[in-house]
Amino acid sequence: MSRVFTEADICVIDDAVTEEEQQQIAEQLNSAIWRFGWPVNHAPFARPCWHSFIVGSQRVERQSSDGELASHPQWGFLSTFWDRVKRVHMPSATLLGIYANGQTFGQESPIHRDNKASEKGLTVVMFCNEHWATSWGGELVFYDDQKENIIKAVQPKPGRIVIFNGHVPHSARSPSASCDRLRMTLAFKTII
Repeated sequence: MSRVFTEADICVIDDAVTEEEQQQIAEQLNSAIWRFGWPVNHAPFARPCWHSFIVGSQRVERQSSDGELASHPQWGFLSTFWDRVKRVHMPSATLLGIYANGQTFGQESPIHRDNKASEKGLTVVMFCNEHWATSWGGELVFYDDQKENIIKAVQPKPGRIVIFNGHVPHSARSPSASCDRLRMTLAFKTII
């Protein structure tokens, strides 16, 4: 039997990131060492994206990344953001890792789930561009369990985060051809 996802599985929060945090994130992402070719997808016509690993060296072992984040020389400031989000929205979550994704025109992400059926978890996606025109597209799109219908689409917006059930199928649409910049997000992956 397929699962029915509701609005309760996807929470959009505007102004979740302070201006100071936004500035620090922009500085780090603009100086980040991006690698191309993620996720590895062997499907025909796959369009891999840009990726930058931040923390999660013990993700496979299901170990918390809190300490790794707090001591990170460039990204440690995100500990304050993570503590705030965790306390209010997911107090029992264990942070497994954080990474940045970047997309330009034509780089659609595949429809995927962040958590296996056997593991409960939430994901936080933070939109990181300091400016994003609505006409540039780049929506974060959520689908029903069969991946046949869109149940919600979230437009990128500075300071906006989306907290969602890791079982909900989703994908990131690429920016439009008129967009002259990299669509940047941070993803915080958790298990409960």
